[in-house]
This record gives sequence, C-alpha cells and structure tokens, in this order.
Amino acid sequence: MNFLALNLLLALVWMFLSGTFGVGSLLAGYAVGFLSLAILRPVVGSERYVQGVFGVMRLVVIYLYELLIAAGQLARDILRPNPPIRGGFLQYDARHLSPGKTVLLSNMLSLTPGTLTVDVDDDGDYLYIHTVYAHDIDKIRRGIDLFAALISGVSRVADQPSRKEFDKWRPS
Repeated sequence: MNFLALNLLLALVWMFLSGTFGVGSLLAGYAVGFLSLAILRPVVGSERYVQGVFGVMRLVVIYLYELLIAAGQLARDILRPNPPIRGGFLQYDARHLSPGKTVLLSNMLSLTPGTLTVDVDDDGDYLYIHTVYAHDIDKIRRGIDLFAALISGVSRVADQPSRKEFDKWRPS
C-alpha cells in the first residue's frame, strides 16, 4: 500500500471536513493523517513509511542546522583580519550510496557554505569536494558521513543511522 498517497488522501479529507481550503489546513490534515498512521502502524503495516518520514524530518532539521552554522562560521572567518581559511580538495568514497543518493549528497554539500562538489568520477564511486577548511579534513569527512547516513536512513529502515553515530555528531 502506498502510505504517502493514503496520508495525502487523509489530509484532503481533513480539509473537506474542516471546510478550510488552505495550505495550513492541508498541513494540519497531513499531520493528523500521519499521526493516525503512526499510531496504527502495527495494524496497517506503515512502519517503513513512518520511519521514512521521521528520517526525512531528521535529515531536514540537521541539515538546516548545519547550513546555518556553516554560514555563520564562514561569514565570521571571512570578516576576520587573518581568516583561518585554507582551501583544498578531498576525495570522498561514495560507493556505498546509490546514484540518486550520491546526487542528493553532492547537492547538499554544494549548497553548504564552505564546500563545493567539484566532480564525480565516471563510475560514480568518488566525489571530489573543495572545502575552505582543508586544515580539518577529518571533521569534514565526519560531516559528510553523517549526511550520507541520514540520506540512506530516509529510504531504508535498515540504513537508519545508529544511536552511536548520532552520539558522535557534534554541531559544527
């Protein structure tokens, strides 16, 4: 069963029952429908859908947080008299990601201030990334690994980042 379609149908039913036809009503209906599917997940079998939605929410929240932190850090460093910026390239092994996940990861990295995905090799196995903080490559790799784990966690329940991985995550 397609639980996204069912959730959207429940949102539309909510809109018609409430008599309010707006984005707010649609979002409220989606939330009520999702809550219903989450509560009834053992009965209707919506575990994967519920965990996928939580995975998307986790990905969006952590990515937006990292985006804001990176923007503030880069702005602060640029405005310093002697900025601690040292550009450089790194090669990231993306063989564990599907092509779609690799594209999403590379776009997320390119949108993050201070990093830019320059190229992907012909096989799609490696990303070549430029960073303005090349003096701390391990920290950059940990951040990329977190994004990759979050992206993988959206599509498959088994790939959800473990609690151990989240415990290692520290804000940038």
